[in-house]
Amino acid sequence: MQVLIYGAGAVGCYLGAHLARAGHGVTLLGREPLKRAVEEQGLTIKGAESSLHVTDIRAVSTLEDALRDGPPYDWIAFTVKAYDTIPAIYDLQAHLPEPPPLACFQNGVGNEESLRAAFGPDRVAAAVTTSHVSVAAPGVISENKARGFTVATDSPAAEPALKALADTSLRVETAARSPDVKWSKLLLNMAGNATAAILDMLPQDIFADPRLFAVEREAQREALAVMRLQGIEVIDLPGMPARLLIYVMQHVPSLLSRPVLRRRLMSGRDNRLPSLLSGLRAGQTRSEAPWLNGAVVEAADRLKRLVPVNHALALTVADICAGRAAWETYRGKPEMLLAAVRAAAERL
Repeated sequence: MQVLIYGAGAVGCYLGAHLARAGHGVTLLGREPLKRAVEEQGLTIKGAESSLHVTDIRAVSTLEDALRDGPPYDWIAFTVKAYDTIPAIYDLQAHLPEPPPLACFQNGVGNEESLRAAFGPDRVAAAVTTSHVSVAAPGVISENKARGFTVATDSPAAEPALKALADTSLRVETAARSPDVKWSKLLLNMAGNATAAILDMLPQDIFADPRLFAVEREAQREALAVMRLQGIEVIDLPGMPARLLIYVMQHVPSLLSRPVLRRRLMSGRDNRLPSLLSGLRAGQTRSEAPWLNGAVVEAADRLKRLVPVNHALALTVADICAGRAAWETYRGKPEMLLAAVRAAAERL
């Protein structure tokens, strides 16, 4: 198959390298440094025990180049950050108004809905990865933890992606419904993420503090309540027993659950910074919080329910990123975050 990786960051390059190794024609659409690096030295995936290097792979920096010099694509792996979804849709509408099937591997909730509104429900499949990968340098990806991918089969757009992935050595599972896949990953992405970003603290320190753990627990409870009202189920993902982890957080007393979840969180992230904190420390002015905690808020609004903890977390991260709130107000000051949560509960 011919595959276009739209948004070739860590996940896109990781996916593209494995597809290319399996014999598929892969075009990476990413930033100019990636394009130059791949042209000069190919693409390398460095794992803990082995490495993968592919040279039979193409990289471009614009969709126009991908279409001008490339073959017709059988499907597109959509791997941009959530805040780049709408600009990417405009880009596709301008240059490829009737795209081939898209498999959306993004974190957060709401991206598939935007893509389906633009191109139709039969053209967009939902997918996630629980593998942890990061960009070590342009053209070099670190495989920190290999777990696998899950693809929802409730859209015919999943078929070409599943056929291509079946040729790789990647672990690939399927699930019947897109919302179950995306919301289950959302619960995992939320854990120790917004709180760590706001406070500029490590997630293990968040979970070690009973007050902050209570905030995490309530945020998860709000998300689970919203899921139940929508008929969405928590499902296990490759290497991540989401149902067990959520059960422990919700039902096991804090004194017992905090150390267990703290160890699991550290193991799951390999001591890497959570995404929202990493973005703030890098000086990013955009955040994926609206598609994480903010997605819970949006769903609750539609259901005429209140989710004050997620509202406070999403709004505070967004305000810090946009410069509407000084990060110094919150960094290392749990009492300030707790005050923001209380204020949201009183206001709502």
